[in-house]
Amino acid sequence: MAAGDGAPSITWGSLLSATLMKYLDAGTLLDQVHNRSPLWKWLREKKRLRVLTGGERISVPVMYEDSGNFKRYSGTEQLNVAGYEGVTRAFFPWQQAATAVVMSGLDQRSNRGESQIREIAKDKVFQAESALADNLASDAYSDGTATSNKQVDGLEAIAATTNTSGTYASINFGNNTKWRNQVITSVGNAAANLLPNLRTVYNDCTEVAGVQGAPDGIFTEQSSAEALESIVQPAIRYTPGGTGELGIAPVYRGAEIHWEAKCTSGMMYVLNSNHLFHFVHRDANLSMNPEGFQRPINQDALVAQILYQGNMGTDLRSALGKLTGIS
Repeated sequence: MAAGDGAPSITWGSLLSATLMKYLDAGTLLDQVHNRSPLWKWLREKKRLRVLTGGERISVPVMYEDSGNFKRYSGTEQLNVAGYEGVTRAFFPWQQAATAVVMSGLDQRSNRGESQIREIAKDKVFQAESALADNLASDAYSDGTATSNKQVDGLEAIAATTNTSGTYASINFGNNTKWRNQVITSVGNAAANLLPNLRTVYNDCTEVAGVQGAPDGIFTEQSSAEALESIVQPAIRYTPGGTGELGIAPVYRGAEIHWEAKCTSGMMYVLNSNHLFHFVHRDANLSMNPEGFQRPINQDALVAQILYQGNMGTDLRSALGKLTGIS
């Protein structure tokens, strides 16, 4: 659609597509969305963001037992060379989400000229950003069941409260104890019970076969974060350049403490960034639909979708933990 009445000859659809594509290619949208959620930001800065190119599902190898052929021997004694399995695969479904950038005909006609149309386009993108950031942050703490199981499998699915029966990522953790996260429920009074229970979960997450490193992130809601910070205050150290507010995060045994309003009240997650991932598809990593801005046949507007296809997952569930019922 070209402008008239003395305005520059500009095709608004192409201009809007180019403006939005430039914004997305610069990584600005990714920064804005991830930086509004401490968990998304932490995963991204810990390089747990895995960009994939395809596949029917997301697939991750998981070791559930060792070779079983270890043997102490002497001299020429026969060794144990029995074959073994011990490795399976965890499967995570692709989950999809989208938001739309909509430029009404009224907006287009009321904002003549290239500079005006670019500015109104930025405003519309900022509105889309808010929807993406708010909903993806909620999904990061979810159990994946919202909207008929179309939601990202967040921390509530990854670190289950009931860890003795059920299936996660196509693996039955009722039968496979290696695929159970660490959990302590009904913690109760934070002043008396939080620190000893946190210590136990932290240690349990560390003493796991195949674990890489120790927990390096603790995520909870505001009141529990403040309770933990006050308890460890005498020995607390703040990490400059951390991912917390103002670039400073309190630390418990090397694990940065973060809080987010999206986290369920009374819950605290103990995470290891070596074993927690955020998978995204290369062509739907908060990116614009390939066609750019299009005009619906029944609407006076130009519309472009910003697409997300991904999920959260782990390759060692027992290295992750949670506490519930903190008061």
